[in-house]
Amino acid sequence: MFSFNDVMSRGFISPRVHGVLDYPLAAVLIAGPLVLSFDDHAATVIALVFGGGATVLAIGTAWSTGIVRVIPPLLHGYADVAVTVAMIVLPFAVGFSGDTTALLFYVIVGAGGLLATLATRFPAGLAPTRTSMLHEAA
Repeated sequence: MFSFNDVMSRGFISPRVHGVLDYPLAAVLIAGPLVLSFDDHAATVIALVFGGGATVLAIGTAWSTGIVRVIPPLLHGYADVAVTVAMIVLPFAVGFSGDTTALLFYVIVGAGGLLATLATRFPAGLAPTRTSMLHEAA
């Protein structure tokens, strides 16, 4: 029987590499619409919200690059899949596919993020496995 959890645990990208890539992705999602000056206000706002969410996932995931480590890695992976698929679909669903810059940004970042997510070897289970770096430092 097909299990999406099995797919999420078979990638060739390590959780550490994925975790490192999360930080520049968040920066691209936040800076991209501001630097590229999207014509559509919704495209800008959605990218900024996704950038904020990516920042929370990067900081909060329970793997070596997380700071707070409260989000289970597999849950992080599911969120990544949902958001990257949404990025590919949203220009058409929300109606900013006519803004070529925003359309290209969303499709390229969404497709790249989806490929990276599906290629990541997420640890199994939904429970966080590590304590916060904040507690380790104390």
